[in-house]
Amino acid sequence: MAKLDHVGIYVKNLDKSIKFYKEIFEFSTVNQFTSGEAKIATLNLGGGLLELVQRQGSPGTPPVGNWSHLAIHEPKFDETVAKLDTRKIEKRLVTMANGNRLCFFNDPDGHTIEIMENGFL
Repeated sequence: MAKLDHVGIYVKNLDKSIKFYKEIFEFSTVNQFTSGEAKIATLNLGGGLLELVQRQGSPGTPPVGNWSHLAIHEPKFDETVAKLDTRKIEKRLVTMANGNRLCFFNDPDGHTIEIMENGFL
């Protein structure tokens, strides 16, 4: 069966984004390198990588409706939500009909992140 390798997102400031993902989720840096004009870092997100790419003009304009997002199953749900609160990061909490909790917020470049108390898998 195929499995997730990585999710790549464009960021305005690579160092700021690395710090954000490390502080909120404790993701570790796997690799950091350049490719042409792009500065790239890969972070271990458990079962795959998050690739952060900084290049001139990125991240650009998202599609209308902003339907894309990165969803992360976070066993430390309450602890992570508390980190968002201490950093005054605006969030939206949702409780599903089955009692599962979700939290939506944006990273420094406006990418939507969803944390799930109980993941799909």
